[in-house]
Amino acid sequence: MSISCEDKTTLPATRLSITALQLIISIAICLLLFSLVHSFSLLHNIHYNNLAYAITGKHYTITIPKGSANPEVDITKLGPKQWYLPRELLIGANDTVTWINQDTEAHTVTSGAGAGMESLVNVNKKGTPTGDFNSGLFKSGQSWTHTFTKPGVYNYFCTIHPWMEGVISVKAQVQNIPNYPVTDNGKRIDKLPVYTFTPDGKMEVGLSWDPKALLTGKETTFFVSFFDRANNKPNLLAFDFVLLQNGKQLKRVPTSAQIGMNVQNYVFANSGPINIRIENVGGIETAFAAFNTTVYNNPSISSSSASQLASQYEKSNRQSSSFQISLVILVYVVYAIIIGIPAAVAGTYILYRKGII
Repeated sequence: MSISCEDKTTLPATRLSITALQLIISIAICLLLFSLVHSFSLLHNIHYNNLAYAITGKHYTITIPKGSANPEVDITKLGPKQWYLPRELLIGANDTVTWINQDTEAHTVTSGAGAGMESLVNVNKKGTPTGDFNSGLFKSGQSWTHTFTKPGVYNYFCTIHPWMEGVISVKAQVQNIPNYPVTDNGKRIDKLPVYTFTPDGKMEVGLSWDPKALLTGKETTFFVSFFDRANNKPNLLAFDFVLLQNGKQLKRVPTSAQIGMNVQNYVFANSGPINIRIENVGGIETAFAAFNTTVYNNPSISSSSASQLASQYEKSNRQSSSFQISLVILVYVVYAIIIGIPAAVAGTYILYRKGII
């Protein structure tokens, strides 16, 4: 069977179409991969933003000493005894108190007015509960914990041994949080980003953050920018993003700037001054930039809640990062496509002209 000239010209054209189709499919796969990476990142952020705020606080301990259930007291003096140690405690709103029973008998921690020493001789004196909190019976060696969310004075007693009385005074926590960015010593920063040069003067580094006043338990976004001496934005500039607080390294991320820009996120568990360092700029150990600011206690949540949220965020971030592809790799893929497509077309054309395909 013979093949006509028309058939001979159609066959290479068909092969060329198949090659072009393969290129299109490759591009589509790359775009799909890019979309999946960003979609997973979005889901990660949604997951974090929906984390519940648990209301707990600073932790205090009160012990119930041995002998509280069978006291040896001088009824004539009727003096207050330390059946709860300490008997009086001053705390802040959202703080937590744990009572530890070191006695040989079971006890309760019940809000209300106790019956005092008179209950030792008058069994009808039981005390008056208010219903704010009640531990129920907890035995020797056991404990009970309660969080005080509202300011006020809370008297409490043991319903089994109503001469046992204590007082918890809860004060409102007041904190002045500025609506502008500050340095690590609280000095106002007039404008963000803050810029500084690396020691060799070759690179200018800028840093800004959102929100302006950093709060515990709330995600903070840092924006890092770079400019060279010609005021150009370098691309694929490698560096390390480092966070330090109280001499402890909180985070170190080897990353790179895409067209002079990089974005990092973090959730702080503790308040206080922090240092933000941009190290190993361009792979040079001596090239760095240092910044500082302050993290404030979040008035909406307690310190324990902030720690819990920070821990959950880090866990979620580690899980999501295992599925994410480095942006540097994605950039290289894009460059490969940009360079590869013309090269593939040119190569296909040359092979076609030589009659190989």
